[in-house]
Amino acid sequence: MAFASWARIGPGTAGRAALALLVSSLVLAACRAIAPEPDAATRERLWEVQRAMDRSEHLVALNLLDSLAASPYPLVHYLRGRVLSDLFRFDDAASAYERALESDPRYRNASYQLGNNAFYIGQNRVALRHYEQEARHLRRPRSREDSAAKGAVIRQIGRVYARLGAADSAKAAYRQSLAYASGTAETWAWLAQLKETDGDFEQALEHAERALEFAPSDAEYHLLVGTLLLRTGEVEAAERHLRLAAAALPWSASAHYNLGRCLLLTGRADEAAPYLAATDSLQDLASNIVLARFAVRRNPDLVGDWLILGSLYRQSGQMKEAAEALAIARQLNN
Repeated sequence: MAFASWARIGPGTAGRAALALLVSSLVLAACRAIAPEPDAATRERLWEVQRAMDRSEHLVALNLLDSLAASPYPLVHYLRGRVLSDLFRFDDAASAYERALESDPRYRNASYQLGNNAFYIGQNRVALRHYEQEARHLRRPRSREDSAAKGAVIRQIGRVYARLGAADSAKAAYRQSLAYASGTAETWAWLAQLKETDGDFEQALEHAERALEFAPSDAEYHLLVGTLLLRTGEVEAAERHLRLAAAALPWSASAHYNLGRCLLLTGRADEAAPYLAATDSLQDLASNIVLARFAVRRNPDLVGDWLILGSLYRQSGQMKEAAEALAIARQLNN
C-alpha cells in the first residue's frame, strides 16, 4: 500500500510514480487548445519538480511550484495540488486543483483528485460531486486510456456510495465501472466486500478470486480470498492464502486473526496461539496510526506529529510509509 493508503487512491510513493508519469507525458505533449503551452523556463522548472519528487523532497518541489504561482498553465497548479496532498495539506491542495480548473474547466484528473481529497477526509457528498464532474468530462471515452480513466472514476463513485451505506448504488457503480475496465482487481474486490456484507459468501468468493486473478501478487486479495474460503468452510484451501497475507502484511490484525482461526480449526492450537495473541496489539497499533494520521492532517507543519506517524509505521512493519513520513519530518525540520 502507498503511504497513507487513501484506500488505494492516495498520496505518497504510488502518488509520486503517477505524478512522474503525468509530468513526463504532459510536459512533453502538446497542450489542449484551451490551456497555454508552457514556455521553456516553465518546462525546465517542472522537470525540477519531478526530480525533487523522485527524491521525496516534497518541500523543494513545493517551493519550485510556488515560484510559478502566477502561471496560467493548469499543470503547475495540478502538480502543486498533488504535492500538497502528499503533505496532508488538503485545504491548500483543493485550492490548487480548483486553480487548475479555473485555467481549464475540463482539465484531466483535477476533479478526480478533488474527489480523492474530500474522500480521504470524510467529506463523502463533496467527493461524490467531484467524481461525478470528472465522469462528465469523460462522457465519451475515445481511447483505452480514457475508458480506464472513466472506469476508475465510476469505481470511486461506488466507493462513496458504499461508505454512505447505499449498497445497491455502490454495486451498480462497480458493475458500470467493469464495463469500462473489466480487468480491474479493485472493483472485483470491492464487489466481493459488498457481497460478504450481504452474507452471500459464495458470490463474494467468486468476486474475490477474480480480483486475485488480475492481481495475483496482492497480499490483500489473498487475505480476502482466504477469509472467504474460511467462511465457506474450505479451511485447508484458506491456509495458503492466509499464510501469504500474514507474512506480507505483518501489521494486519485481520490476517493474523484469520490465520490463527484457520490453524485452530485444523487442530494446531499451539501454532495458532501467537497469531491470535498478536491480534489485539495489532488492532491497537492500527488505531494509533489512524490517530497519528489525523494529528498530521490537523497540524501538517508539526515535525513531531510526522515523527510519531513514521515511528508507528515502522513499528507496524510498513517501512515505505515510515520512510515517507520521516522524510517529510526531516524536511520540515530544516
